[in-house]
Amino acid sequence: MADHEFRIESDSPANKELMFWRIVGHEALARPSAYELTVLSKNRALDAKDILGRAFDVVIEFQDKDGGKHERHCQGHAVRFVRAGHVGRHFEYRITLRSWFWLLTKRSNSRILQDKKVLEVLDAVFEDSPIKRFKKTKSDNVIGTHNPRRYCVQHQESDYQFISRLLEDEGIYYWFDAHDAPGTMHLSDASDMAHEKLSVADTLRHAGSDASEARYNEISRWVSARHFHTGKHDSRDSDFKAIKKKLSAVIDVPGGHELAGLEMFEFPGGYFTGDDAENRAKLRGDELNARRDRHWALTNWPDVAAGRSFKFEGDPDGARDGDYIIAACTFMASHPGYESVAASAVEQPIYTALSEVLRDDAVNADTLQVLEELIAGTPTLHTAQPGTSAFLLTVIPVDRPYRAPRLTPRVTMPGPQIAIVVGPEGEEIHADKFGRVKVRFQWDRYNDGDENSTCWVRVSQPWAGKGWGGYFIPRIGQEVIVDFLNGDPDRPLIVGRVYNDDQPIPFDSHTQSGFRTRSTPKGGVANFNEFRFDDKKGSEQVFLHAEKNQDIEVENDETHWVGHDRKKTIDNDENSHIKNNRTEKVDVDEKITIGSNRTEDVGSNEQITIGANRTETVGANESVTIGANRELTVGGNETTTIGGNRSDTVGGGVTQNVGAAVTQSIGAGLTQNIGAAWSVNAGGPVTITAPAGFTLVAPGGTNIVDFQLCQVGGTIKEGYASKLDFNVLAMEANAAKIEATGSSNALIGFKFERVGADVLSKGMSVAQMDAMAALSCATNIEMDALKLIL
Repeated sequence: MADHEFRIESDSPANKELMFWRIVGHEALARPSAYELTVLSKNRALDAKDILGRAFDVVIEFQDKDGGKHERHCQGHAVRFVRAGHVGRHFEYRITLRSWFWLLTKRSNSRILQDKKVLEVLDAVFEDSPIKRFKKTKSDNVIGTHNPRRYCVQHQESDYQFISRLLEDEGIYYWFDAHDAPGTMHLSDASDMAHEKLSVADTLRHAGSDASEARYNEISRWVSARHFHTGKHDSRDSDFKAIKKKLSAVIDVPGGHELAGLEMFEFPGGYFTGDDAENRAKLRGDELNARRDRHWALTNWPDVAAGRSFKFEGDPDGARDGDYIIAACTFMASHPGYESVAASAVEQPIYTALSEVLRDDAVNADTLQVLEELIAGTPTLHTAQPGTSAFLLTVIPVDRPYRAPRLTPRVTMPGPQIAIVVGPEGEEIHADKFGRVKVRFQWDRYNDGDENSTCWVRVSQPWAGKGWGGYFIPRIGQEVIVDFLNGDPDRPLIVGRVYNDDQPIPFDSHTQSGFRTRSTPKGGVANFNEFRFDDKKGSEQVFLHAEKNQDIEVENDETHWVGHDRKKTIDNDENSHIKNNRTEKVDVDEKITIGSNRTEDVGSNEQITIGANRTETVGANESVTIGANRELTVGGNETTTIGGNRSDTVGGGVTQNVGAAVTQSIGAGLTQNIGAAWSVNAGGPVTITAPAGFTLVAPGGTNIVDFQLCQVGGTIKEGYASKLDFNVLAMEANAAKIEATGSSNALIGFKFERVGADVLSKGMSVAQMDAMAALSCATNIEMDALKLIL
């Protein structure tokens, strides 16, 4: 096979001083391409700043069997520059090249991306990076359903790690093509249709055991291996919006063996719906199945490159003939030599060169073992003569879905994070129906601190039941402590709140503890509800403040015990409704002061028992209305003092039973209006003293009598049997005295008879006396003796 030609293309100022000498490369699916370029130069002091960061494209020119010329590219950016020594009269330098995607390993960030599909996340990261000026991507082979990630966090990880783990998780892989548009990052989730055939010859044939060396599109060695793997993948997850719904997915991995029952269990599975669970299960099954069978092929045909496919023919037993994808290509190619460089100076084992690049790739780490096995049967692998090339391929069947193994570690949050609660401008509380809030982390450099800063974040509460428990919502501006479920930055959970200089503590003394809220919206420092405890020795206190209303509900009994005084002040009205009985007991004194009126309504009976004295003072009028009877029992004396007039109105009769004498002292006149008869019964004498006169008014007119009850100006017959029935009695006298002895009913009314001699007075006749016999009175008084003194 003819020697290759090489050239180096670069925008480096030092490029014109570089002579290609050797290149060792490793290209693989889901990994950036890596190359170790050895160059020679007559300049012993090449400046690293002219090399590092520059883009280099090492072009390998080769011919097909018909003499047609073709090119194969090794494109990357210089990330390492070493002066290695001398090769003849030239100085040897080694330049490490990496695909532009690898450069993102040198840039770490923390950011939050919401409601973006994984490819949108890639674009956002690339556009925010200095590499955007030379990044090239092609994603038309990503054909699967990749739902937007409602919340996706990059935290203190490189952009490279962040993107790599997302792609691995979604089952998307990439490669850098060495032929079409060198340096382009191709993305795919469908390996059976994404990979183009080799550009020169799409079929590689087995060289045969009798061939001295492989030529052109031939494979000299082929190694196959099958790996022991788990037979099942099971995953679980949960969604608090459907907490009772079981989210799980189980998938069997084909290609069983004796211990196919071994199972890989994963929690959390990284999904929130049943459809996502099924999709993720399939991805995990494909991932395990892609690593089950591996094949390696050795060739010196430069057209091979990672990401390309080919048809293999000529297998000695035919079992391995078929279509394959090149999952990795590890190679070495050297210059045929310069006149000034001795051949012995370039001898280097190919195994040594290839193993160095393979050690950096965990995906293809088992290729090292295969490389060792190939050494024994391939003498040319021991050394690298000038112009030697070797390409070791890792291939997988085209019909086997390829998923990159999830080797990029997920970020685990090192601990809780501090954040500030955020929301729309002008609002003080911003929460959803689950009590979740939005926050802005201190490390977030991209969001503006509004309601779009994060996803809704759940808030841990003192306890949470089915419609019961504790409920305190962090408000906008408050500082909270955010932890993460399973350390996953995509699953934040607020677990606490802390004070700071902008949000000071609510109490002045450290002996005080409790709760103080703030009225909203636009509440000030004086607007709050509070439940506070003060544990200062000797001043212990439980304090409750309601900014407006306080409602207390007790469904059964309530007991209050106050060890000392109790004071109650109500600035407005008080209304108590007791639906059953009420008992109030005061062991000592009770004082009630009512500033205005008092109304007491007793629906049935009222009983008041006073163990000693009672004093009742009414500053103005008192009105007592009794709908039925009233009974007053006084165990001793009763004294009634009325400062003014008194009027008694009795709708029926009046009965007075007095056990002893009755004395009435009337400061002025006494008028009695009796609508019917009046009878006075005196058990003893009746004395009426009327110094100013005694007047009786009867139906026959007005009769003025003297001290002998004779009409003034009339006569009374001597020997008159005196009996007076009074219907009406009117006595007008300035000085009169009636003495009645032996009366049976004193002062009620009277009937009297003459005792001894006739009553004569100033000419009053007996006939005139008879005319007085029909005087009306209210009651009847019977007297044994009557003495009238005028």
